[in-house]
Amino acid sequence: MPSEATGAARVLITLRSGSPEDLAHALRSLEGVDVITGAPESAIISPGSVTPVDVGVAEADAVETLPWRLSAKDKDGRSPLVLIRAVLDDRAATRLQDAGIAYVDASRRSWLPGQPPSPTARERTSSRPALRSGALRLAQLLADHPAREWPERALAERGGSSPVTAHKLLARLEDEGLVERTGPSARASRRVRSPAALRRWLADHGRPHRTATLSCYVRDPEGLPARIGHHLLVLTGAAAAERIGLPVLSGTARPSYRVDARGDELELLPRALGGFRTLEGANMTLVSDPGRLGLVDAHDHGDRLVAPPSRVMLDLYLESRGDAAAEVFLDLWGDRELEW
Repeated sequence: MPSEATGAARVLITLRSGSPEDLAHALRSLEGVDVITGAPESAIISPGSVTPVDVGVAEADAVETLPWRLSAKDKDGRSPLVLIRAVLDDRAATRLQDAGIAYVDASRRSWLPGQPPSPTARERTSSRPALRSGALRLAQLLADHPAREWPERALAERGGSSPVTAHKLLARLEDEGLVERTGPSARASRRVRSPAALRRWLADHGRPHRTATLSCYVRDPEGLPARIGHHLLVLTGAAAAERIGLPVLSGTARPSYRVDARGDELELLPRALGGFRTLEGANMTLVSDPGRLGLVDAHDHGDRLVAPPSRVMLDLYLESRGDAAAEVFLDLWGDRELEW
């Protein structure tokens, strides 16, 4: 198995006298890693940083307890560097990375400080045609506020899209009989003809197409801060449906949060929330939202931001048995305009 150091700048690891010989041998087998033994101190030296380390060895039966027994840094500022005399699975490797424990295992799988975490986010892809983010934000606004008369420019500004995108979407919906013109033609606005019909159109054309989700465990998934760093967390899915008064049951008991992060930023968020990424036993899901679909028209419920009904309905499709839950949600929603 290739090292997770592959493609990174070269790293120098110094090992003090008395360090396990098989650890030095394992580290030398990693691509992009040089090792010096018999050094005065053990350290990981990469461009721009030097990390003092305490080296150790762990057998297979000790891997599960390593994140609790070894802190990311001890009182002297040293980080653990461990030879694992076993082959790690994805779950165990993820736990070690999130705990800040550098390692190399029997298959030469490895992680060192300064390297990005191994990705565990799962990308879901739907075969259905999907609206682009710019048009989708606008369609959500129409579904959530069907009684409002929307000039093209006002709709574009509210949804953070361009007037051209608004014009194309409204023309399409008008052709399909879902919106109608109101007011003088020179300053025409559109209004939704049938809220229930538009919402079902949105369910068909707006359900998540390419979406990355990350399963994680945190101490209190219901008591998370509304913001972590510069990222806002927006409650969505079945947990949000209950908040806005349209409770449905999907096959997923854990809450889902949309967050405007992707890639390495998304992978690092569970640790910033005081938890860790995990493929088993998760109690929360993070949904990557670079298009800020959960933020447009999100409502502040005091303790947290909650996605609007349109987004909540669409995100039910990401949950187990979500198709049935979304159908129930649409039936409960009907033609009503919610005050959420």
